[in-house]
Amino acid sequence: MRSATLTTIPHISRRFFLLFPIVMFLGCGGDDNGGGGTTTNPPAASGNQFAYVVNYFGDNVQAFTSDGNGNLTAVGNPMTTGSHPHNVNVDKAGRFVYISNHDSNFVSGYTINSATGSLTPMNPAPGSPVTDSTDPTNNNPHWSVFDTTGQLLYVIAGIPPAFSTLKTFTVNATTGALTQIGTTGPLAQCSHGHNVTISPNNSFVYVACDLSGVVYSFQRDPNGVAINGVLTAVPGPAGAPATAPSAAVDPTSSFLFVGATNSVTVFNINPSNGTITPIQPQSNFQAGNTPHSLTLSNGHLYTANLNADTVSAFSINAGVLTQLAGSPFPTGGTPNQVVVHPNGLVLFTADQTTNTVTRFTVNGDGTLAPNGNAATFPAQSGTNGMGLTNM
Repeated sequence: MRSATLTTIPHISRRFFLLFPIVMFLGCGGDDNGGGGTTTNPPAASGNQFAYVVNYFGDNVQAFTSDGNGNLTAVGNPMTTGSHPHNVNVDKAGRFVYISNHDSNFVSGYTINSATGSLTPMNPAPGSPVTDSTDPTNNNPHWSVFDTTGQLLYVIAGIPPAFSTLKTFTVNATTGALTQIGTTGPLAQCSHGHNVTISPNNSFVYVACDLSGVVYSFQRDPNGVAINGVLTAVPGPAGAPATAPSAAVDPTSSFLFVGATNSVTVFNINPSNGTITPIQPQSNFQAGNTPHSLTLSNGHLYTANLNADTVSAFSINAGVLTQLAGSPFPTGGTPNQVVVHPNGLVLFTADQTTNTVTRFTVNGDGTLAPNGNAATFPAQSGTNGMGLTNM
């Protein structure tokens, strides 16, 4: 996300950076669920799910119920978050919501009412802080991800000129309270760590560093703390600036997909230590301008193309990507995140400059059919991220 000051430039598209090259390095790229976000589509669920949408300029999160057709019904009024909420991470079991606030020094935490989907702050203080706001390495959290057990939470934080830091927390299964058990970093050469994701086999953690165009690969020690970080540059199209705003791992934990400028770069994952190498003979596949968020569902990859106002759809064959018929598909303005409903039949994008959630029907072949706006927010809300339960 980007805001309006020199230290926090709002996500209102990187196209504006051409006008302000001096402050470009301070900008942010933009979710859980898909990064970013969801590494793979969870098993199909039935009945109502709960959805949560954060508004960057509104400093709030809105709860919804979501039926199998992707119809969203608001639950109560928006809840206050920290300053400029950037990513919403929803516990698939329907217990907790954690929000990374781009311009605050804490992560916000909320419990979910399992009957209605409404949120209750874990902390009565403004914004419901659940991380230590006195620790400067917790400043400007960008993204969080659960491990596959739901017992650990990883958070990447920090904006330039500081390098990013990765934190590991345990999650209290009853209250959602976080306890920090590990700090990894600052990560040298990780400028603007923007997305963190975990392999489905629960063995490896990856951090995508947006402005430096690199990915850090980590193993996990017996307590789950990320260790043994290995830096890998992300090759993008020839002549394009190096970026890495988003990352996702396939269901077999064999491939890492990384958004890179206007393309997706695909890496093989070493099963013994999690290190990555570009697939051969081709590792870079054309997408829209700035694939800011990635998500996988039923053998397909989808990218939210921030500066193209589109979502791209790909089939995957041994890591090789092929764009599907009709791709890319138009979204609202500045799609920051792409997520898929747990039933795999509906896809959403969170669109910042139109303050909307765009909805698509997912066809059997993975192609998308526009299905209107699932939600519209007041002007200047800055709709930025979305996450769903899977109960």
